[in-house]
Parts: sequence; structure tokens; C-alpha cells
Amino acid sequence: MAEEVYGPFASVEETVKTVDVLELEGYGNSSITIFSHGEYADDINNRTDASVTSTETSQKREGTIRDKISAIIFNGVEETTNLTEQLQEKGLSEKQAAKYAEEIKSGQLLVTVSKGLKMGNDAAEDLDTFGERVNHMNH
Repeated sequence: MAEEVYGPFASVEETVKTVDVLELEGYGNSSITIFSHGEYADDINNRTDASVTSTETSQKREGTIRDKISAIIFNGVEETTNLTEQLQEKGLSEKQAAKYAEEIKSGQLLVTVSKGLKMGNDAAEDLDTFGERVNHMNH
């Protein structure tokens, strides 16, 4: 299922506001991804809990392998050399992904959200129980 795309945005502030609104609507940070030029990645990562994927390494983040591994483990910025492929993995067509990848490389910011992962949406509620109400508390 394709993720919804918001943006591209010209500023970090617009991007952070969009993420805040999505979180207020019930989307968890694990369902939100921000695609950023390396120049803005650290700032966005510090201001949101969403996943951040960057096109290149920020000068501030260049460091040892240990630094890079700890950054990934502790909600760091994921770096990619193939932005188009990453966007296609989010469900965008090849043409859409290529267009957005160019905009991101030129400094724009993009937010994707997996609509199926909204808090309060329990996939089990969609199952047909043939009219029977299942009580998961009393086993």
C-alpha cells in the first residue's frame, strides 16, 4: 500500500509542523518518515521523533563507524545514496520517486506517512468474527 506524501516543503519549520499535525491525528512516529537533504537532517532529527532519511552525510555527523552505528540505534538519521529507490519502497511510482528525489536533492523536504499505522486502528477489528464479539481479556 502506498504511503501518503506531504510536501515538498521549503523549510524545516513547515516540515516539523506537518509532523506535529500528523502525530496529533494519531500517527505514531514509526509510521512517519521525513526525507531530507543532509543539510537539514540533524535539525529535523532533533526536533521530531519521526524517522529521517537523508541524501548525504552532514559535516557534523561525519565520524567513526561506532558513532554512525550508535546514531542509527538511538534514532539517528538514516543515510541513503539511492533516494529514488527508498521512495519507491514507500509505494511511489518510479516517475513520482524520481521527481521527488530531485526536489529533495535540491533542498526540499518530504514527509511520508503509512496511513495503515494510525494509532487506534486495530487490524484485528477488521476480521470477520461471524457476529461474535471476542473478549480478549477473559481467557
